[in-house]
Amino acid sequence: MSVLKGDSRTHGRRRAAATANGKTHPRRALAFYDVDGTLIDLNLLHSALFVFGNIGEWSGRIGYLASFAARLPSLYLAERRDRYLLNIALFEAFKGVSRDRLFSLGEEYCDRVMIGHLYPRAAELIEANRAAGLEPVLVTGSPDFIVAPFAERLGIKSWAANRLVFSRGRATGRLHAPVMAGDAKAEWCAEYCARHGVGLADCWGYADSHYDLPFLAVMGHPVAVNPDRRLAAIAAARQWPLLRFDKGEPRRTLGGIDRAAVGEWLERKLNGAA
Repeated sequence: MSVLKGDSRTHGRRRAAATANGKTHPRRALAFYDVDGTLIDLNLLHSALFVFGNIGEWSGRIGYLASFAARLPSLYLAERRDRYLLNIALFEAFKGVSRDRLFSLGEEYCDRVMIGHLYPRAAELIEANRAAGLEPVLVTGSPDFIVAPFAERLGIKSWAANRLVFSRGRATGRLHAPVMAGDAKAEWCAEYCARHGVGLADCWGYADSHYDLPFLAVMGHPVAVNPDRRLAAIAAARQWPLLRFDKGEPRRTLGGIDRAAVGEWLERKLNGAA
């Protein structure tokens, strides 16, 4: 990990303190983390590929993968416009999959893929922040059926993720509000802080994409992690701390398929960036 500006070890020294009855007590604060690209070196496309590549028999998998491939043009257009539209378009591909199967695959994906792609220094960051009194909260556009087991493995009690609407036990392809993208992530964090009596000015936020700018901007302590070019430029202009994590892990293959390589190819198709 290379730290260009700032360091998690300074969190405790920078936190404000409240004084009552002549005694100084640390003010409660939170650390909000994006997941894809921030804590792990994967993105939403990887989880979708895993699900479609592991649903039932090969005939069923091929059908879902073909349907997903057919959506690439709409996903490309959605990515060009905003992340909200990308989430809407991508989650439509899950239509018809049973709820039980999705949550079962979510557990499998977490244990077989996500944990292996967790940045080692990201795990250290979470623990360092905990030691400094910053309670971790995950805020991500990933689906709840993979975020729930991931949060459990990390010992994180609170999280927000996209949630599919189900009818008679099967996904409708629609998402419950709010869709976790852009301003919605910022609004969720503000509401969460208000409910728990925490000031946003005392909170830290970590994210990797310029799409997360509204989320980072409401935090008292925003940090750009592995930022894309646009976020890196904004972070430099606003003098935000910037962290870069090394992958440090060998590329995983499942069933002889390099899912990361396939995901990277799809991502290049969507936004022209590796």
